[in-house]
Amino acid sequence: MGELETTLAAPFVHMRLPALSQMKLVFYYTQDKRWMGLDDAKKLISIGLTAGILTKDERGEFVLAESLREEKIPLGFRPTDEIFSAPLPEKKDVLDALLAEISAKSGLETKVLVPELSEIRAHFDNLIGDYAAVVLLAKKYGVEFAQHRAELLSHIESK
Repeated sequence: MGELETTLAAPFVHMRLPALSQMKLVFYYTQDKRWMGLDDAKKLISIGLTAGILTKDERGEFVLAESLREEKIPLGFRPTDEIFSAPLPEKKDVLDALLAEISAKSGLETKVLVPELSEIRAHFDNLIGDYAAVVLLAKKYGVEFAQHRAELLSHIESK
């Protein structure tokens, strides 16, 4: 886990909460830990959203990525200004992430699942997009997709 991920995970780990409002995050970074100023805290949250480390839930609160929820924050940790200049970690598209999970659970390769995705779309006369089709594919193979629900809905509704 890099410095950016550690910095973004710290308030969730220390407060032992699954979701935090922007106000609580900014308070944690600026007042509680005194790691940065108000503008930098808001910029950090924006970077976290862009990188896919943070997502917004249906109530508008920020949720930490599943993979970082159990991380340990080193004693005495304090972020440097490099977190604002470091290249962003590549955000994996939800479609690719869900296909990878289906592939892992089913034992089929992704190149076998993609044509099946196309068949599902063709069955609906191509009236549904890839994001809706991957949900049906996940259901077919018994793969849980709840952690991707918000991002999937945003893609489906924007089409």
